[in-house]
Amino acid sequence: MEKIKVIVVDDEPRILKRMVRMVEDDGEVWEIIGAFSDGKEAIEKIEEKSLRFDLLLTDVQMPEITGLQLIKRLKDKMSFESIIISGFDDFVYLQSAIKEGVSNYLLKPVHREQLKEVLLQIQKKIETKRKEEKEKQQLQRKAEELDYTKQIYYLSQLQLEDYLREDKQKWLQLIGKGSFQLLYISIDQNRNQTWSDEYLAWLKVANEDILSSLKISLEEWSSSSNRRKWLWRDDLFSIWILIEHQESQHLRKETEALLRLWKENIKNISENTVTIAVGSVFTNMEDYLTNRKKLESVMQNRMIYGCNKVFWLEQLPETSEESKKHSSEIIKSIQQLLFSLENEGKKEVIISLEEYFKKLQLISSASILEEAVQLLGLRIVNRWVELEGFGEERILFREVISLTKNTSNFYQLKDKIKFWVLSVMERIQKAKRTNKNPIQKAKDYIQDHLGESITIKLIAQQVYMSPTYFSVYFKEQIGETILDYITKTRLKKATELLETTDLKIYDIAVQLGYQDTKYFSRLFRQWYGYTPSQYREAHLKR
Repeated sequence: MEKIKVIVVDDEPRILKRMVRMVEDDGEVWEIIGAFSDGKEAIEKIEEKSLRFDLLLTDVQMPEITGLQLIKRLKDKMSFESIIISGFDDFVYLQSAIKEGVSNYLLKPVHREQLKEVLLQIQKKIETKRKEEKEKQQLQRKAEELDYTKQIYYLSQLQLEDYLREDKQKWLQLIGKGSFQLLYISIDQNRNQTWSDEYLAWLKVANEDILSSLKISLEEWSSSSNRRKWLWRDDLFSIWILIEHQESQHLRKETEALLRLWKENIKNISENTVTIAVGSVFTNMEDYLTNRKKLESVMQNRMIYGCNKVFWLEQLPETSEESKKHSSEIIKSIQQLLFSLENEGKKEVIISLEEYFKKLQLISSASILEEAVQLLGLRIVNRWVELEGFGEERILFREVISLTKNTSNFYQLKDKIKFWVLSVMERIQKAKRTNKNPIQKAKDYIQDHLGESITIKLIAQQVYMSPTYFSVYFKEQIGETILDYITKTRLKKATELLETTDLKIYDIAVQLGYQDTKYFSRLFRQWYGYTPSQYREAHLKR
């Protein structure tokens, strides 16, 4: 149990010594941290040593500063319980004592049992107060943790492409006003590390250790200045840190020292180096988004300048005109690669890839390099969608965007691109082999999804064709449009439900994907010459 700290003040040495002994004899819960002969000495020592106590036991009549004056002066600076001891019973004085917040009042001579009873009351009061304060702190801590979780979620989800005007107000509510600096930490992938379940399991554990180390370093770094900070993980390789910026003459040196410490700690934990990108100072949400976008691009400098570095956004050179000239050469090599994919085999595709890589290696700008890689991926995906309507284009688009992310060097980038292009070839070939009867596959899909919103695009994805090509192909094979076939199939199902169930017309319409009953009835009549109700009545008569 936490001890109750006590200060005793009395100008009579004999009484002071006796009061100290009586308090100590009352149990181990009481701890005397100060015994003073007058109020002036008590105030000086308490302020000098920054003493914090729970109970003040003081005589009333003392030279220079009385017991009530002592209590009043100390109450202005801290919270505590108090007991006054007086040699006379004065009701008016007692009223003044109560007004000053005195907890109890004892008359001299103080008897042991009398003090023990008062101390027990004080002990219960202090313990209740401590419990309430602890619960209050726990609630406050939980509220702060909840606020921090909300802030982290908001920061991690906020994207440049889709933020709303409401987000500006939300930024002020969650993050508040101030100057900030954004840092992007990415673990450099070791080329010798092979992807496996064991490697991923190890990486997850290492990630938690890295996050703990970063949090401890941040706490130590920001504790002296009360800087706010936010830390969150984007994926197993990427960590973001937002720090409240404070004007300081040595801020750059302090930050550089912190970054060196992080790099050393992370190297010891994961055996991997890290690259860090540091943004510029900003004050609002739009600049946060801009910084985030730029830092993601800055991180790609690893593929040109190497890993294990710190890139400062403000120090990076502008893209040179010479680098931009490589764009036309890149486009030519991409066109050649597309031709190989469409008309030649694996060997020719690899040769075209090597030519493409030679063009990439000449680029000295990380942003242009990233654009060149994404251009290749998007052209391949779009071309196959046009030719065959490849059904996994969403997955492939995500894969294209991630080709340059978390890539530590140019050789690793080459391996990732080559692996991705050849895997796309395999998917296409597999899709072509399994797609022997696209018409029947489309019919089955329509039959299984009559109650849902069926679009030509969704059906075309099931048979790996583009929507435009599939529409033409379907009509040539069946002799009617795909939309007419969907309507006919739905209404045929409607006749079955009208004949074999007691479902209401509204329920049948909804079950077949028609939310408007009047529209469904009008459409049914156009096809069968009866309304749904008339059709059911005619069937019952038959």
